[in-house]
Amino acid sequence: MRVPVNYSAWLGRMRMLIHQAFWIFPMLAIIGGILTAGFVSRLNVTTSASLGGLLTTGGPVGARNLVETVASTSLNVVTITFSVTIVALQVAAAQYSPRVPRQFIRDRATQLTLAVFIFTFVYCLAVLRSIREDTVVVPQLAVTVAFLLAIISVASFVYFIHHIVHAIRIEQILRLVEQRTVSALLSNYERREADDPEPDLLDIPERAVPVLASSSGIIQRVNAKLLLRYATKHDLVIQYVYMLGDQAVKDTALAWVWTSDPDGELPDPGKELQPQIAKTLQIGRERSVQADVAFGLTQLVDIALRAVSTAINDPTTACASIRSAEIVLVQLCKHRLGDLLLRDDDDVVRVAVPRRAFEAYLDMVVTPLRRTCPADMAVMLRLSEMLADVGRAAIESDEQSDHVAHHMALVERAVCRAVQEEEDIEKIRRASQAVDRALAGKPPRLS
Repeated sequence: MRVPVNYSAWLGRMRMLIHQAFWIFPMLAIIGGILTAGFVSRLNVTTSASLGGLLTTGGPVGARNLVETVASTSLNVVTITFSVTIVALQVAAAQYSPRVPRQFIRDRATQLTLAVFIFTFVYCLAVLRSIREDTVVVPQLAVTVAFLLAIISVASFVYFIHHIVHAIRIEQILRLVEQRTVSALLSNYERREADDPEPDLLDIPERAVPVLASSSGIIQRVNAKLLLRYATKHDLVIQYVYMLGDQAVKDTALAWVWTSDPDGELPDPGKELQPQIAKTLQIGRERSVQADVAFGLTQLVDIALRAVSTAINDPTTACASIRSAEIVLVQLCKHRLGDLLLRDDDDVVRVAVPRRAFEAYLDMVVTPLRRTCPADMAVMLRLSEMLADVGRAAIESDEQSDHVAHHMALVERAVCRAVQEEEDIEKIRRASQAVDRALAGKPPRLS
């Protein structure tokens, strides 16, 4: 059976490639510079009284000198810009997290600034070929455009320095990760109804057969809805193995498939089922926060853990990271989490996709910090404040409230074991009481 091309998945991969690639805008700048120079150099412009001063080039020698100066200067600026970008990447990786530098690589302002310099350099090189010292006719418009590009390049360089100074600040980095994570959450999860329980995966029967992965990589996207019609038509139940962000391994189970009827006949797993399932997955080399909320939280926790390390010892940054994680967790409380179950018109589950529950998201934020720095009271108290706010947002779900209370109890015990001062122990106990009041729907005490 011939499997139709999945253009939606292909377009998704192309969008992610364009979003992640650093070379797209510089490459377009090279092509645009060559084409623009060829077009402008062929235009014959008659000098008028109003434009005479602007289009005067001083003859072929003056025109060549001007364009050569702009070309050499723009190349030097490109080198400086690359150097500044590399230094920013090194500082961000060493100071915050090895996963942060990709934010600079994908930064559109940096890419566009480099594109302006490269466009100017390539344009000037192409224009130089059309200016000969033994000719009387000088492409005045082309030389004037080179002069204007030089001015634009200077303005772009000033903007780039301003942008990179702000982009490398921890507040800006946390805000960017936080916004992208919340955007991924809003795009991939539905709003939760009051006390809506988190669904669980199905029990895999003995008759189920595995569908093996044809390649290894990170699960970047899952579009299981594409499989619902196929599963309904063949009376199948399909349960994926991997979550978003998991590492798929070639020749291991990608999904388990069985028929609703125990006596039903399965399609061939290798020839038919494998292509059908593979077209619903986007597998790449690295995790992406575009759809993976857990990866966004992982970046925030990484920054917090690096901040509380002995080498850096910056609890202020750790507290700021916890605040950003809190914003994401509060939004998670309002959405339907847990495994995704797709049903047919007869309300029969046909496709099951494993997804992280609220407990998993909360655990990946609280547990690493609780284990790493239980004696850092500033961080632990900020973590307790986060649990109080998250608990107040999770008050409509008994299951989520229980998870918040459980983690607060673990934090309290960890701090009591790690610190010796009674005053610190009393602070964490008051913080625990604040969480209890939040979970009970009571207002906080100010003293």
